[in-house]
Formats: sequence, structure tokens, C-alpha cells
Amino acid sequence: MNVKNCPRCNRIFIPQGGRKICPVCVQEEEKQYEIVREYLRENPGAPVLIVIQETGVDEDTILQFIKEGRLEAGSIQGAELHCESCGTAITKGRFCGKCQDELARDLQRAAGLSQPKAPERETKGRAKDKFFTADFD
Repeated sequence: MNVKNCPRCNRIFIPQGGRKICPVCVQEEEKQYEIVREYLRENPGAPVLIVIQETGVDEDTILQFIKEGRLEAGSIQGAELHCESCGTAITKGRFCGKCQDELARDLQRAAGLSQPKAPERETKGRAKDKFFTADFD
């Protein structure tokens, strides 16, 4: 059993589902998200400082919602988020499209290296324009 202290409230909890905070703080975070989401629904494009003042939710939490893809930076004036790889301005998530593509290619290459290639079938002396059932698995 892996028991940890919540970094926000210092409660002891067992991490589940990749969460790094305790269930009580998760519920509080969900309430904060709903408050910000509702405020932005009524006030689209509101400046980030006004959103903070009106909702009581701190900027780091708002930026975390944007990183998680739950909010878009474009819906909050002045909310700036940057790609964690190259530093380009982005509207949501952690990486820009270019870096996401690059990461995906790197992962595919890494996966390809770890997978053994299928052995090539012997085709000597066979006509190239015909196929044989032995050529199929």
C-alpha cells in the first residue's frame, strides 16, 4: 500500500487513478472548476485578473485547468500558457501541435525498435506477378 501526504492539505491518502492530491482536495478542485467554467460561460473573454477576483480561484489552479484541457486559454484574456518543450504560446494542454507530433514520432520509432521484424519469406525462383498461399500467414 502506497500512502502519501496530500501536497495541498497534508492529509494522508492512498493515491488512486493517477491523482496526486487527496479525495477531499479533488472535490474542492472540481468545485473551483465549476465556478470558473460557469463564470466564463457568462463572461467569455474576461481578463484573468477579473476571473481570479470574481471566482476566488487562484491563477495556478486556472492554468492547471487549461493544461488539463478543461479550459482554453483563449476564453480568458491574459491567460498565457506555453509549450513545455519549445516555449511556444498555446491555448490548451502541455505541448504545441508541432511538439506533440514530434513526441508521437519518437514514440513510434521507439516502439518500432523494440518490436522484432517479421522474417522475410523465401521467394527465389517464383514469378513476381503470382502469389502463393505460403506467402501469407
